[in-house]
Amino acid sequence: MRFSNTLLLLILCFLVITWTVRSVPPQLPVQCDQTGCTVSNTYGVWPDRTNCKAAKVAYPTTEEELIKAVAYASEHNLKVKTVTKFSSTIAKLACPSGSDAMLISTSKYNSVIEIEPERLTIKADSGVSLRELIDKVEAAGFSIRMSPYWEGVSIGGLISTGSHGSSWSGRGGSVHDHVVGINLVVPATSSEGYAKVVSIEEGRDDELLNAVKVSLGVLGVISKVKLSIEKAIKRSITYNFTSDVALEVMFMEN
Repeated sequence: MRFSNTLLLLILCFLVITWTVRSVPPQLPVQCDQTGCTVSNTYGVWPDRTNCKAAKVAYPTTEEELIKAVAYASEHNLKVKTVTKFSSTIAKLACPSGSDAMLISTSKYNSVIEIEPERLTIKADSGVSLRELIDKVEAAGFSIRMSPYWEGVSIGGLISTGSHGSSWSGRGGSVHDHVVGINLVVPATSSEGYAKVVSIEEGRDDELLNAVKVSLGVLGVISKVKLSIEKAIKRSITYNFTSDVALEVMFMEN
C-alpha cells in the first residue's frame, strides 16, 4: 500500500509540473517607465553589474520612420544605440548610457522581404528575424547560403556582429560574406534634414561595403540588407547498416 501511495504521489507531481511548465520567450531588452528606459541583455545582467539607462526609445516600422528617428537624435545631439527584439550581447555594445542618450529598436521594423529571383538576391528590413527570412526564401524555392544556429537574431544584428555558420563553402562561413548591399541611415546636415540614407552596393562601393558589414553599429543604423541566395536543392540520405562483428580487427588493422 505504501508503494502504491508513493507511486501515485510521483505521478501526481509529474502531471502538475507538466501542466504548469511552459516555454516563454525572453523578456524584451528595453523596459521603459516615467524615469526613462533600461536596457538589458539575454543574461539579465551586464558584466559590470550596473544598469544601462537611456532617455527614450524609438520603434520605427519603415525606413522613413527610421530616418526621422536618426534625424531627431542628430538634431538634438543625442547619443544613439540600436537594439533588436532579443538583445543577446554580453558586452555593453548596445548601451548608450545617459540622459542624453536614445535607443532605436528594430523589433517592429520587419515587414519588408523582397526576393529577386533573376539576380538570386533577397532584400529585407534590418529587423527581420533569421527564421522569417528562412521561411520566405524556402517558400520561394531558394535557400540562404549561410546562417548561425539561433533563429531569433535579426538580419541587421547578425551581420553587424559577424555572426557565422559552420562551413567554408562558397564565399565564406559568415553571413556578412554573402551581403551584396546595405542601406545605411546616417546623420546629415540641417539642409539635408539631419539624416539621410546611404545606399551601398557590391561592385560599386566594395571598400565601403566591407567597412559597414561588421561595423557594430558605429557607422550608422542599418536599414535594409541585401543577401545573395541560391536555388534550393534536394538531398537524398541513404542509411548503410554494416555488421560490427569484425570491428575490432578492422580498427587494429587501420
